[in-house]
Amino acid sequence: MSDHRLAFLGPPGTFSEAAARLCAPAANLVAAPSITAATALVTAGRADEAIVPIENSLEGAVTETLDLLIHALELRIRREIVLPVEHCLIGRRGTDPAAVATVYSHPQALAQCRSYLEQEFPQARRVAALSTVQAVELALDDPRAVAIAPRRAAALHDAVLHDAVVLAAGIQDDPRNSTRFVVLGADDAPSSGDDKTSMAFNVVDRAGALLDILQPFADAGINLTKIESRPARETLGVYVFLLDCAGHRLDPRVSAVLEATAANTTWFKILGSYQCYREG
Repeated sequence: MSDHRLAFLGPPGTFSEAAARLCAPAANLVAAPSITAATALVTAGRADEAIVPIENSLEGAVTETLDLLIHALELRIRREIVLPVEHCLIGRRGTDPAAVATVYSHPQALAQCRSYLEQEFPQARRVAALSTVQAVELALDDPRAVAIAPRRAAALHDAVLHDAVVLAAGIQDDPRNSTRFVVLGADDAPSSGDDKTSMAFNVVDRAGALLDILQPFADAGINLTKIESRPARETLGVYVFLLDCAGHRLDPRVSAVLEATAANTTWFKILGSYQCYREG
């Protein structure tokens, strides 16, 4: 194991841990109780990087991560990993599905299995947990509860307590379900020739303001891979826009367009330039 410390949303057994192991197999993994706590370990010098979820193919943005990048962090995105997500229904051995009254999981996992839950457990309460692994812990304390979590979460609990079993696998609403994770650190990555750049900005509230931002990318032949908005935390109706484009911020063509973008905004922040790795 190397001296490199990589913080992730724990405890062990979460999809974030799986992404961390994929990203840095030799790293010293440091579990944190929340996304915010994982990034705080980096800013406090107790971890070198943090890996956090930022987007799911079914449910969209992970708003906690976006809001941290926009409002709270000076960390930059160094790398992106896209991880296929298989959700499993986990409970105690001998659990009677007909008697289940409560389903625990992280809010994102509950949302990604909404159709399954409505079909199989229409009367059951859906209770949010800090992580999918915590959801398993809560479910195992209740004979009328189950959890939605990765298969590894069941294996870890069963290895110690011999009380966890996968009741159903692949229960996500779409088999193509995947989650995009980003690695955050003090600096972003050097240019590799196959990169993307993420940014955030505000514009003046006037007709054509957003077009003035987007047009230079089109004129330069730079592909925009994503655009969305988040509340600016000011008055209602004021938004921060988030944009991903192909290319590294130091590439001359991209750099020139980013300068033009900054000139047309009231606030502009580069979130990082980085490569993407896709598993599966």
